[in-house]
Amino acid sequence: MAPNKASGAYPLRLHEFLRLEHENILQTWENLDRSTLESAHELTSDELRNNVPTMLVEFADQYERLSRQTPQTRHINFPQKGPHNHAQQRWQLKFSLEEVTREYGLLRVAILQILAPRVGELPEGDLIFLNEALDKAIIEGVSTYVTKASSQLSSEREHFRVTLTSITDGVISTDPQGRITFLNPAAERISGWPLDEALGRPVEEVLVALNETTRETLDSVTLRAMALNEPQHSGGVMLRRYDGELLPVEKHAAPLRDSAGQSLGVVTVFRDISELRALTSELTYLASHDPLTDLPNRALLHDRLTQELAYAERYNANLAILYLDLDLFKKVNDLHGHGAGDELLRQVAQRLANSVRRTDTVSRLGGDEFAILLTGFERLTFPEELATKITKRLSAPFVLDQGTVNVSTSIGISLFPQDGDDAETLIKNADTAMYQAKAGGRNRVQFFAPAMNRQTAERHELEKDLAAAIEQEQLSLYFQPQIAPASGRMIGAEALLRWQHPQKGLISPDRFIPVAEESGELMVAIGNWVVEKAARQIRSWLDAGCPPLRISVNVSVAQLREKRFPKLLEALLQRCGLPADLLQLELTESIIMSDIEGATDRVRRIKAMGINIAIDDFGTGYSSLSYLKELPVDELKIDQSFVRNIQSDMDSAAIVQAVVRMGQALKLRVIAEGVESQEALDFLAQNECEGAQGYYFSEPIPPAEFEQQFLRGGA
Repeated sequence: MAPNKASGAYPLRLHEFLRLEHENILQTWENLDRSTLESAHELTSDELRNNVPTMLVEFADQYERLSRQTPQTRHINFPQKGPHNHAQQRWQLKFSLEEVTREYGLLRVAILQILAPRVGELPEGDLIFLNEALDKAIIEGVSTYVTKASSQLSSEREHFRVTLTSITDGVISTDPQGRITFLNPAAERISGWPLDEALGRPVEEVLVALNETTRETLDSVTLRAMALNEPQHSGGVMLRRYDGELLPVEKHAAPLRDSAGQSLGVVTVFRDISELRALTSELTYLASHDPLTDLPNRALLHDRLTQELAYAERYNANLAILYLDLDLFKKVNDLHGHGAGDELLRQVAQRLANSVRRTDTVSRLGGDEFAILLTGFERLTFPEELATKITKRLSAPFVLDQGTVNVSTSIGISLFPQDGDDAETLIKNADTAMYQAKAGGRNRVQFFAPAMNRQTAERHELEKDLAAAIEQEQLSLYFQPQIAPASGRMIGAEALLRWQHPQKGLISPDRFIPVAEESGELMVAIGNWVVEKAARQIRSWLDAGCPPLRISVNVSVAQLREKRFPKLLEALLQRCGLPADLLQLELTESIIMSDIEGATDRVRRIKAMGINIAIDDFGTGYSSLSYLKELPVDELKIDQSFVRNIQSDMDSAAIVQAVVRMGQALKLRVIAEGVESQEALDFLAQNECEGAQGYYFSEPIPPAEFEQQFLRGGA
């Protein structure tokens, strides 16, 4: 009955839907019936439903039987018992014919209301079958009432005419010779034929049906019903209106008989299905396209990729997937709002569409991720050339209402058949390559390699192990002293995180910190553990009689984003009974400048407690130094990349000198990281740098060893 998608069967069939939603349909219809029809108000649920449940079962059963038949052997023959018995009961309850016909219309409404969210999953042929089934129910109900009217009330025919004027489906009746005896207003409107001109004409002159494809004239469904003496259906045909215009319609005709079985003629019901087709087309489009950018979505990309893979495999053609992710897109949302983010995505979609050929497919997968399907290219260098062109185009400024923004993109590329021979694998591998491009520094193009899968798997395993590391006490803090270059006196220390994995041994923070940062929640948990562990260690040293020492701990952007972070610190100081000035938080320039909502206020609240604030890796972040006068900063830590080259690189030496002078002018402590030689220490002493930290003094060591070497033995 239903056409097949090019990529496979539809996910939903009519009989499955009718059985799955059976009770929902009945309940929706019952509510509509009671609120619409006066005669339905006082009926019990069983009386109101009557034979409607049977009809739904008959529709599902009939459709399932037909779906197993070949088109040549299918014969639609709906059971009429359900509609007939329903009409009989309504007659006895003195329902008007208008109310009965309206009940079938309400049943159609109830089914379509529940079906609407999933109509794109249903073949159009199934909707035609459903309407045909309901048409037959209408006709059987009308026929039952007409028969009753003929045997009991001569005036019922007039009532029948009045009723038919109120429904939206076109209804035409003929005499036994096939001449038109009645058109309701809807039939006049749909066909364009005035009643006075149509009356008495042969029905085939008024209802002229044409084949949709060939435009050939088809046999009259009305005359066919009369000749065969059984209901007939004609779905998806073109009706030639009175003015010559063609209109898509569905028609259903059934013979009318009196109580003695004599023919009274034929009643034909037909409807304009142009709106239904437009709605179906629109819903299908919406189900396969991204509403923000109007690009194909993931489902449509998967469909097209599956089709193109079949072609590429058969004809040995080239195929590639480009997987794109915007770099620092979240910053646009944070700085300018989500409205600006949406506008940026629309402009990105437009630039991508203008960058590819008409045969390529640009799709939005969600968030700030896009994918491009490339086919029909000869040169294997083409995907990389296009990706490079895209990175350049997306690097150009975007003009938004809120201002001009700059973004870049990281692109991963997978190729058929080298990187996969099915849609899911190719998309997944291109995604993996994209993450490798990000890890390599962003705004890069990266081809997939099998080793990436191993790296991704290892990364997932590392994240899983890291989640259990806190509970299993695998994490620990090491400490590195900070020394005054001029006097050699210890002025502080930095707490550094270490992870001793039970199987993999000591894992470098460079490996596991990025994994934790990507998780967000994991970084918060680990960061808060570090702060608490450091505070407890300070308390332990004080209780042991060691001299007070300021300890620095690193704070992540995920921690600073948490509104409750200042309260956590305040509670920690109280629990440990710790002087606040012995704890120092190190923030990087990128964290301070990331424009996290409320971050500035949170830093000020932390400083108000007496906790010190240091800027880590100073000189490697943003060029603007305005935050130094906006935030209550105590210390600047010169990045080790400048300090290590202090003897051989004049520029590095000049930067260090400038930072020290600036710190002195702003009354800030300056600590130089990465000190590894006496010469570097002498340079810092000569330039009056207040502190130094590095392997020249000590590598990071465990608390007990640090206590013995620096707190008890002296530095």
